[in-house]
Amino acid sequence: MHDSGDSHSRAKSVLVIGGGVAGIAASVVLADAGFRVLLLEKRPLLGGRASSFVDPIVGERVDECQHGTMRCCTNLADLLERLGVHQQIDYCDTLEFLEPNGRRSVLRGSPLPAPLHTLPSFLRFRALSLRDKLGISYALLKILGTNPHRPLWEQQSFAAWLTSTHQTPTAIRRFWRPILVSACNEELERISCAHAFFLFQTGFLAHPKAFHFGIPKVPLASLYTEPTLDYLRQRGGCVRTKTTVKSIEVEGQRVKEVVLADGERLCADWYVSAVQCDQLGHLLPRDVIDSDTYWQKVLQIPLVPILGAHFWFDRPIACPKAVAVLDRRIEWIFHRSHNLGKDPQEGSCLSIVISASYPYETMEKEHLKSLLLEDLAACLPDVAKAQLVHWTLVRWPKATLSPAPGIEALRPPQKSPLSNLVVAGEWTQTGWPSTMEGAARSGYLAARIILNQEGLPCSLPVPDLPKTGLARWLLRERTKR
Repeated sequence: MHDSGDSHSRAKSVLVIGGGVAGIAASVVLADAGFRVLLLEKRPLLGGRASSFVDPIVGERVDECQHGTMRCCTNLADLLERLGVHQQIDYCDTLEFLEPNGRRSVLRGSPLPAPLHTLPSFLRFRALSLRDKLGISYALLKILGTNPHRPLWEQQSFAAWLTSTHQTPTAIRRFWRPILVSACNEELERISCAHAFFLFQTGFLAHPKAFHFGIPKVPLASLYTEPTLDYLRQRGGCVRTKTTVKSIEVEGQRVKEVVLADGERLCADWYVSAVQCDQLGHLLPRDVIDSDTYWQKVLQIPLVPILGAHFWFDRPIACPKAVAVLDRRIEWIFHRSHNLGKDPQEGSCLSIVISASYPYETMEKEHLKSLLLEDLAACLPDVAKAQLVHWTLVRWPKATLSPAPGIEALRPPQKSPLSNLVVAGEWTQTGWPSTMEGAARSGYLAARIILNQEGLPCSLPVPDLPKTGLARWLLRERTKR
């Protein structure tokens, strides 16, 4: 717990740039350890890409892009527990998939031990043929017995590996792609085997509850903004929103100060940069970037777009809480009204997500709206009968890093060449793909560096879920291969 009174006034100070999940995670841990934390965020609300904005038409918080989590995301869960909002995540043990003709297939748990816990539902998966399922089962067995950390897998694309294991086009289109593209925000051709193997082992095969899908019951900003403000304030910290950092000033091998857009200068003992990798290049002096390959690699990290849209209709729409869409442009539909506990008689709001949204980045907005409504109507009959009241579109052209073959050589450790600056973000070395879990881990790892440098203990990050059942033995054996 933090010190108070005079002892707190003598505590080391930390300035955190960026109020996304990574910056929040670092701030929370450091405030707990007694540091005086100042968190700066340029936007009105916290959460970064996992945040919300106030829509002027409906007058309520609307998520930038709908996010979900899974039980395997142990550090994100830990962060939400610390903030006192983990109960606002609604977990379910099913993943629903929807074909354009309205037919549904479901993956759900069973009493069987991992990795067999989803087998009964997989055998009944209506969107796949017996041949598809046999090929997928063969590939999953190979993944189960493979060490994803071998250098070989970091250099090979998962699409090429799927071809080598003779996956059918339908299996790729209706199983591998929906899961991996939504998890990695990238196309299969640009996902390394290392990332794909890790995701299936950690998210589906190692623990029977790992795949349980969690959907927020409140807008994303409500998970992070007020809880973080209260948490830091109670521990002597402070959050300043609508505050833009113009530059990070460096003297020798240390950060001297941070300069804000209005000219204000702020100093601290420690600094945490928790902004996107391309933004970091605009904050540091050019000579600092040129002087070390650490920074040069950071600026080479490729980033991938994502797209989110929200549609308000004048009547109830029959739709699952969350469903993956097969064979359409839309990848996920979330029944936002249901998830937030709204009265269905007041109408429905559906949120959609398209990951790796390259084809739609420059598409004219009205044309894109017609395509998305076409997809919604094809999957959900009620949409065709409803009147569209309002819609909003959010495009993030540089949302997450591309988990392409060779990407790990570019991802930096959290410890930077500057002695009092640590770096956080899902694009750093976390052992995870570019996800909210990766962001939380990066914030914890950045905080751990500071704590260790100050001689303070730190047990973070939180371990993964334990391997259970048959998976405990099978995944242990993989390290030999």
